[in-house]
Order: sequence, then structure tokens, then C-alpha cells
Amino acid sequence: MIDLHTHILPGIDDGPTDWEESLGLARALVAAGVKEVAATSHIKPPTWDNRSVGLAELRQQLQDRLTEEGLSLQIHPGAEHWWCGSVLDRLVQGGGQPYGTGTAALLEFHPLEGPRLFEQRLDRLWSHGIVVVLAHVERYKIFEGRSGFRRLSGLVDKGLVAQVNLGSLGRGFGWSRGGAAKKMVQAGLVGLVCGDCHRAQDVAPAYDRGLKALEKIGGSAAVERLLSRNPRRLLEGIEVDPWSPPQY
Repeated sequence: MIDLHTHILPGIDDGPTDWEESLGLARALVAAGVKEVAATSHIKPPTWDNRSVGLAELRQQLQDRLTEEGLSLQIHPGAEHWWCGSVLDRLVQGGGQPYGTGTAALLEFHPLEGPRLFEQRLDRLWSHGIVVVLAHVERYKIFEGRSGFRRLSGLVDKGLVAQVNLGSLGRGFGWSRGGAAKKMVQAGLVGLVCGDCHRAQDVAPAYDRGLKALEKIGGSAAVERLLSRNPRRLLEGIEVDPWSPPQY
């Protein structure tokens, strides 16, 4: 499995505070069956104003430490970009941190406050060749209810990659948007599922309950599409397709 939303680098956001916590998260992910991750530390100025050069240095240090420990976990480039003018400008000017060697970038915004001119700014990112992956879409108020689902569906049709958290899938309907996550997967709107793990203790809820919930919804086909094929394609800058239930 490939997890494209992890906060595994130490001391630069709300993820691990030091190398021991970072390595503990890596060990837990490997034990859960994850082979590759993207280190998606926050880019959210001024609180976490991370830059690509510093992120690359930390990724290499982590990869070296994993090799020393004999842990087989490949670390890919990535970041979780905050939806604000300065970060969006940075992305279109080539100063953000896309996934891998491609042009896909992970973004997020406040769950209760939809961004102004959201669709227009999405169009701007798309016009610059950026594949927008929207983090944990189950959290956002703008996608609630029938009108919200229609809005999300329209954006997915235009090329938005909707990501949901495995932990949400494992929580059941109603609690922490778990119901929304399941409905979005069942509706064929989701192109990517991830752990969004910040600590080692986050791994079990994601890769135990959450993975079982995904398998119950779509079987091995959904797991392969959303945790292997699509992540690989995003790392390489190739178009992805959401998983959809078979049509008979």
C-alpha cells in the first residue's frame, strides 16, 4: 500500500516532535503493510511556513535513518498546502511541494469555512497544470447534504481528486464525518484514501477499522485502486479515476 497523506517528518508541524516519534510512526506503518508514503507536512504560513528545500533535507535524513534500522519504507515528496492566497500563488509559481515527480498537490482548507471564489481558484490551479488533491473531503461543510454532494461530484468530473481518511471510514455513520466518507466512496467520488497519521497510535484506527470498512464497501478492487494504483499514478503525474461500485 501507498499512503499519500502522512505527517511523518519530525519537528516541523503537528506531527512527530522528534526522530523517535517519527521512527515509531514509520514502524507502525510498515507493520500495517504500508510500503511507501508521501511526507505531507503542512505548508501553512506563518505557523508552518515549510519550504521544499528544508522538506527535502528532512526526507533524506528520515530515509537514511530508516535504512539504518532496516525498515523498508520509501519516502516520497509531498506537502499539505493551506488554501490561502500566498500558498496558491506559491504553487502556480512552482514553489510548492507537489507529489513525487508529478504535478499533483495536496490542499486543505478550514472545514467550516468554504474558500471564497473556490471554483475560480481551482480553475486557476488547473490552468497551470496542477492536479488538485483535496484532503479529507468528508470534513468540509460545503460538501454536506445533497447539494454538497452534487457540488463535489461536479468538481470530480472536472478533475478534482477527492481524498478521504481511513480513520473516518472506520468510525461509522455520524461520528466525525464517518458517514459522509462512506457515502462519498459508495458514490464513486473518491480517488484516494489515506491514513493522515501524525503519531504511531493513529495507525491502528486507520489500517485496522478503516481498511476493513473500505474492504467491506468495495472489496480488494477498492483497496487496490485507492491505496495502490491511484497513489502510484499521482506520484508520476498521471490522471486517476475514482473507485466506483460495479454496474450490473
